[in-house]
Amino acid sequence: MEQETIRDLAARRARARAMGGDAAVDKLRAAGKLTARERLEVLLDDGSFREIGLLGRSQHPKLHDRTPADGLIAGWGTIDGRQVYVAAEDATVIAGTRGRVAEVKTSRVRELALKHKRPFIALMEAGAGRFQENNGATAANLGHRFREHYQLSGRVPQVAAMMGAGFGGPSFTAMQSDFVTIVRGTGFLGMSGPAVVKVGIGREVTAEAIGGAEKSAASTGQADHLAENDTEALQSIRQFLSFFPSNCDETPPRAAPRSATADEPQGAERLVALVPDNHRRAYDMEQLLRLIVDGEELLYYRPLYARNLITAWARFEGETVGIIANNPMHMAGALDEKAIQKARKFVEICDAFHIPLAFFIDCPGFMVGPDIEDHRMVSLASRYLNTVLAASVPKVTIVLRKAIGLAYIALGGKAMGPDAIVAWPTAQFDVMGPAAGVELTYARDIAKAEDPAAKRRELMAQAEAQASAYLAAEMALIDDVIDPTETRSVILGVLARAADTHKPGFKHRIDP
Repeated sequence: MEQETIRDLAARRARARAMGGDAAVDKLRAAGKLTARERLEVLLDDGSFREIGLLGRSQHPKLHDRTPADGLIAGWGTIDGRQVYVAAEDATVIAGTRGRVAEVKTSRVRELALKHKRPFIALMEAGAGRFQENNGATAANLGHRFREHYQLSGRVPQVAAMMGAGFGGPSFTAMQSDFVTIVRGTGFLGMSGPAVVKVGIGREVTAEAIGGAEKSAASTGQADHLAENDTEALQSIRQFLSFFPSNCDETPPRAAPRSATADEPQGAERLVALVPDNHRRAYDMEQLLRLIVDGEELLYYRPLYARNLITAWARFEGETVGIIANNPMHMAGALDEKAIQKARKFVEICDAFHIPLAFFIDCPGFMVGPDIEDHRMVSLASRYLNTVLAASVPKVTIVLRKAIGLAYIALGGKAMGPDAIVAWPTAQFDVMGPAAGVELTYARDIAKAEDPAAKRRELMAQAEAQASAYLAAEMALIDDVIDPTETRSVILGVLARAADTHKPGFKHRIDP
């Protein structure tokens, strides 16, 4: 082969790697962003990326010379030595609009991710589908991505990063993923952007108002992680995948065991002192969890959404565990429609990829009243109950204080089939809470008493004694009442006993 032929290939590759040119790259960097190729350097292990479709270009005659790599970088590389497939949209090429060749490239890496059973990562920054290539009757062939994501779901981890105005198709890709990170100030998520909204309903709105990062992470809960910049978003993807197997036919990777703060005398004292005996006093559940997990490390799932319920991944002696815990610092840890929707998908993700679950209960119950019913709370709670019942991974339930009614059941109560269910000495079990029970049942007796306040205190003392964790243990309705410092050992015991009983394999797909 002549050297001129080789030089021609090298020149074509160089033009494609130049992306949209120096001016477009400078504009992107001025907005505080990394280029698509720089993002892959941060995301993947050094030197591991292998690209496919580098020479792809739009076949539209007016766009051919303006679309290096057709605005999408696709291929595979490794994260911590494990192979992943990735597609990164390039905003320097015609504002990141998605062309037909780019869609073919993305479809190709999704196909390979499914075939080779490896995670799929989408770095999203597309303005919209390219009208010149997709208008008219050709639109009848759109939508293959939805089927491809459905085929991947529950089989390999899917991750999306919203790093630009990814309205429409990219947002749906995000919603069909298992973990979504969004960048503050630059990432957007929604059905349609401002221009389409203005044409469609005649309203002028900002991208931030439609689906800005803060709104997506805190208000709608459609983003699972809020990043301050591109680098933080990419690092969160690496951290997320470190807890997960490459596919459903494997168990989660085991990390090097690390000690827990509660294993040390001073940490144990902090743990015991953290939770007040008085059930009306709040405490920091996040601090409690950090004390008992490896190295105080937690990866939170939707931490800004439904803050009354904590969902996070952590490790115990190097093994991945999914944690669901009430947060008394917000709404006293009561459950509402947001908390239940967050917990439902979290349980589905953990179950699909064989991650054991640990429930930490301190919950006064479900929110009540007409407002909560407007959210179809009964239906949402029932669906969540089915999800927990269907989960076949090992489950551990720790009751810290309040275990009330249906909320107790939903959070790993005995009916959910936990592999261990224990309580701290401060725990109480009741159908509606002692205070509510006394007022509803004995209101007349209290009103007739010579000293209503004394009568109420007497009845409350009786009700609390009947709700005691010790009574539940006497009746063998729980496995044990434990010292708080034994909490970590209970979880480790379940992990050890269940180690050879849970077999990997495909279970179910994960609904958005």
